[in-house]
Amino acid sequence: MGTWPTEKLSRVLRREGQMRVWYRALAARRPAQTDGAHSSKENRSDAEPLPRPNPTLRSSLASGAVETPLTRQVQRAIARSSGKEDAMDSLKALVHADGEAPTAATFRTLAHSLLRHHVEDRVGKAEFSKLLSASIGTTIERWSSLTEEERICFTNYVARTTERREERGSSFNKLLGFSQEGADNELVAQVEFQMRKSGVTVSDASVTDLMHLDISWSSALYLRDYSRSLHPDIEPPMEMTDRLMGLMTGYKTGIGGSRPWAYALEIYRDAVFSGYDTTLTTHTHALDALWRSADTFHRVQCALPAIHRQFVWEKALAVCQRVRDAKLLVSGDDGCAYAESLLKTVAAAGRWSVAVSLLSNMDITVTDMSYRSLIPTAESFAFVVAACHAAGHAGHGEALWAIFRNLYTPRSLHSEVLSILLQSFRHVLHASSVVGPIVEGLIEDNKGLERTVVVACLQLLSSRRVVTQASRCQLASKLLCFYDANQWPQQPIARKAELQTVFRCCHLIAASEGSGGEKLLGELRRKLLQIFGEYSAEVQWLDDTSIYALQTITDLRKAMGIYKAVVDQRGAECVLHLPIPPRQVKMMFFEALLRYCKNLEDGDERFLLDEDAQEDERTVASSLIEEAMLMIRKMYTSDDTFPHHCYAELLLHQAPSGAQKDLTLEAMRHFLLGSAELVNHRHVSLIAEMLSLTDVHVENALVVGHAALRYTALRSHGGPRDIFSTARRGSVDRALW
Repeated sequence: MGTWPTEKLSRVLRREGQMRVWYRALAARRPAQTDGAHSSKENRSDAEPLPRPNPTLRSSLASGAVETPLTRQVQRAIARSSGKEDAMDSLKALVHADGEAPTAATFRTLAHSLLRHHVEDRVGKAEFSKLLSASIGTTIERWSSLTEEERICFTNYVARTTERREERGSSFNKLLGFSQEGADNELVAQVEFQMRKSGVTVSDASVTDLMHLDISWSSALYLRDYSRSLHPDIEPPMEMTDRLMGLMTGYKTGIGGSRPWAYALEIYRDAVFSGYDTTLTTHTHALDALWRSADTFHRVQCALPAIHRQFVWEKALAVCQRVRDAKLLVSGDDGCAYAESLLKTVAAAGRWSVAVSLLSNMDITVTDMSYRSLIPTAESFAFVVAACHAAGHAGHGEALWAIFRNLYTPRSLHSEVLSILLQSFRHVLHASSVVGPIVEGLIEDNKGLERTVVVACLQLLSSRRVVTQASRCQLASKLLCFYDANQWPQQPIARKAELQTVFRCCHLIAASEGSGGEKLLGELRRKLLQIFGEYSAEVQWLDDTSIYALQTITDLRKAMGIYKAVVDQRGAECVLHLPIPPRQVKMMFFEALLRYCKNLEDGDERFLLDEDAQEDERTVASSLIEEAMLMIRKMYTSDDTFPHHCYAELLLHQAPSGAQKDLTLEAMRHFLLGSAELVNHRHVSLIAEMLSLTDVHVENALVVGHAALRYTALRSHGGPRDIFSTARRGSVDRALW
């Protein structure tokens, strides 16, 4: 049987247009008939036989383009390609050929090949071949071969089961000028452009395969809109919707990016009422969207409003009810993912006890046989532990962490989930003993850490409650190397905020480590000077964040030097650009002075070793305190932000060595000018001891009768210039006695 002659698509379309013109001219020559059916039948019988379309025309109209030997050769080359770039080079060769155009079959082969290469890069070629052989289940030659459709189905299955916890890549966007999430964004954009340019009708399966690549949610949205433009009256398939919702609510890696959880919930609502059968994955991503709306529940000083927590809880119950109404089977990989999403949504809603109860109903046995079908993932444990920490229940968190360590390791977690878990430990640093070993174990294995995880580890190391075996400066130095190995934030505001956090942690660690801390800051400064230069913004941020060392520093001379360098030696307009308000800087310096005085009291026994050294140390300390007090007097020109409670404590420390009664009464006056909540039992005992009164007497005056004595103190207060004056303490004296 001979083959039909092949013609160019332009010639076929030209012939089709000529036939349409001929039809219209023939219809215009015939008289109009009253009976439409009879007229149509008569016209067909009387007219001459019409020329039948060329087989090439029928084939081109069915597939969208002409199948030529070159297109078939390119399809074979794409199917045998060794990587994504090799497959794209084959497509470019076809596009640049004269008179040739890709067909729907070309794009179908290309999409499947790109997805296969993507899965092989993710799990490894050897592992992918092993999984493929295991899926066949036999070595008999008759049954060991797979058809092309079976290979495509298996590749899609592996892609769907591994993409939830995939570590995302990034690519540079030339239009935006910085990198964004998704390593295959540009590749998919090129394929989509060729699809639109060729004008062929691409199947939804090909577009869905492209959506399973490493792309951002915005690129996936463009593909979904393109698929909808091909079939305006038909909604895209549910698999395409599931993938788009997964990208909109999934875990972040490295560069990260926005997560439009509100838009994902709108897509979920449309999918529920679209008429398609929703899958368990659809409801899983709806729970992910609810969690993403409250994904800051684990952060310190970032409590969610109660009304939003209630919203997340009620919507999660509604999604679970839809799953029960649809009688979906919650088991297997999809069931474990659904349980994970449910646990983290409940954790974000603040229902930590419910999360623990749900986790206890899952299978955590190590035996091969079990009557339960759901196994908690590593992320499930992490979110329940984070929920316990956010609620302040360190004991529950440590118990769950012990179970987690028997099943998984911290490296089993996705980088964003690991960052969430580490940040949640900041709630329970005062009651947890596992923070130091966890952070030290992550650093010492030398496997590297993602950028946000490095920042979380630095925040934990900057706390004095975290105890490690190795020096914290050495651990911080390794963390800085891990941070430098990642791509730094490129958006100006995000870059400044994150780098200031890193520098602040380094200053806090260095302030508590002595000579090792100076070495750490020196290495960091030399690296910044080498990369960015002396007058760069990064070096300026490092100098500005040195003010945070006042939080932990115990050397008053260093504290005075830091304050002079950061505040006094720069203009007033530059002080406003510090990472913290000037009011807080003054407060931190005041607390550093108070900390120094407390250390002097605790270290008095060392003065007994040598009387001359004792006298010299006291003289130096007194001169430093007097100089610091002069600086404080210059700081506070008005009393609107004056820390009365700190100044009262300072007076109590000075009272034993000076006019004890006068200084104690002045301390009482400042306690009265402050808040009654800041007066504790230690203050009451000191004042009672110095004034030879009972604790009950002083407590009745400072705490119970605080309002009345505060009114008396405010009447005797002389205004801004009278902050440090003791001339008006007589009224407080009379009220007390």
